[in-house]
Amino acid sequence: MTDPRGRQPSVWRRLATPYLAIAVLAFLGSAVFFLVGHGPQVSRPASVDIKPPQANARTHSREVRLVLVDAGGLARPHFETLELPDDPAAQLETILGALRSSMGKDGSWPQNLATPQVFVQQANRQEIAVVDMVETAPVAVGVSQELQLLHSIRQTVLANGADEVRFLRNGRPSATFLGHVAVTTGM
Repeated sequence: MTDPRGRQPSVWRRLATPYLAIAVLAFLGSAVFFLVGHGPQVSRPASVDIKPPQANARTHSREVRLVLVDAGGLARPHFETLELPDDPAAQLETILGALRSSMGKDGSWPQNLATPQVFVQQANRQEIAVVDMVETAPVAVGVSQELQLLHSIRQTVLANGADEVRFLRNGRPSATFLGHVAVTTGM
């Protein structure tokens, strides 16, 4: 296109195209974005401090249900009144201590197997009990005794308020409970 008067359009008129206008607006928008900030700031996650239950914590007396599974797989409930602390994890540890004592009387709980440690997590409105089987020495149990222990612990924990039970062995995820039976590990 030529100007009938013989003049060329100015440089600014030649550059004033829709493409240039979009590029300039994009540049200005990105400059404002980087000068003002890079979007919403994400805060650091809060650190979780897991502390063992304190000895001077308040306790209350409550009847709990212990589920004793025999060698044949038959579960029978046994009720005991225990002094339980307010902390849910400490409550479950106390309950599992009573289960250990009851099962130890008939020899179904190995003597060198300590009372498990318990941690409680809340996830999706469910209370998940993570049971850590701590072995200070190797525990020699057969498959039937391991199944008996596993079912007694799982059913006792579920009967006393947990929605789900996961297992650890010596603080680490393990595919088996004590070497034979497969279990669901901690998160």
